[in-house]
Amino acid sequence: MNLLQIFFVISGAIITILAIDVAKRRKFNALHFLVFLGVGGWLLVATFFPQVLRFIGDIFGIPRGADALVYASIVFLIYFSLLLLNKIESGSSDFTLLVREIALQNAPKKKLHGKEVFVIPSYNEGKVIASTVQHIVDAGYKHIVVVNDGSSDATLEVLEPYMKHATVLSHYKNRGQGASLETGFEYVRRYGEVEYVVTFDADGQHDINDLKEFEKYLDHHHGVDVLLGSRFIGKKSTWMPLAKRVVLKLGIIFTFLLSHIHLSDTHNGYRVITAKALKKIRLTIDGMGHASEILDIIASQKLTYKEVPVNIQYTEYSMKKGQRIGNAFNIATRMIWNKFFK
Repeated sequence: MNLLQIFFVISGAIITILAIDVAKRRKFNALHFLVFLGVGGWLLVATFFPQVLRFIGDIFGIPRGADALVYASIVFLIYFSLLLLNKIESGSSDFTLLVREIALQNAPKKKLHGKEVFVIPSYNEGKVIASTVQHIVDAGYKHIVVVNDGSSDATLEVLEPYMKHATVLSHYKNRGQGASLETGFEYVRRYGEVEYVVTFDADGQHDINDLKEFEKYLDHHHGVDVLLGSRFIGKKSTWMPLAKRVVLKLGIIFTFLLSHIHLSDTHNGYRVITAKALKKIRLTIDGMGHASEILDIIASQKLTYKEVPVNIQYTEYSMKKGQRIGNAFNIATRMIWNKFFK
């Protein structure tokens, strides 16, 4: 037996043992068991009965039987890599759930009675978060939930004077905007008795006066589940860099292909979600891909939606804090993984 055969025997034995281990687990996965058992058995058979390789090669039109072993190994490595990525993703999701539950348990248990509640995710927005909350309060709105997503700046300190109006939930570790929104949503599910939730950015880009457009539509259309802000409809005109505008337009095409929803603006954080719809929207993407995930949930849950014109104010501060154009690729990749592989 040469060194290559010894390697195959050892590899086959290890993979077969892994298959048996999979079978013993409480959450038995038949597919994983069959794949590992098949690969382990394949390596052992190919080692001791090399003529089988020639037979398999003839079936698939492969000139050399050994190439069949190589091709099968490559397929298995791809499968195993996806399996590992899924495990990593599962571990990350479990950690986010832990961070969320700690934040919810440590937060004041305020009953939110009224028409609306604002949910504001905030990460190192200490320079502007106070003015953002103040604008909401000045407009006459009383219920605000700020999710401090592991900020290392003075976010908590500057929010202290607003504790009468704002409930602050704190992640002890930064988890991303999607995770922060879901933490705020869960707080509303547990303690809120409101008609709808308003998602609002912390960096001062959203105009509180635009909420009147949302409220006006809700007053005349009681069956709608979600209202989505749009920078590209109505009489409002929003300036933005050309590169960002191009990426947003590509996002429209991507969303239509993936979720079959046609919108004029797919990544706008200004939304109104009814309490009824909130029960069906559970975000699992921690980062910025949550915006696409919400649209995918709207499609899959058959929620009714409507776009409402809003004005986004791009300041020097918000442009520095905003998402990089290259992140669009990461968001697209994350959504494809979430939809087809998770």
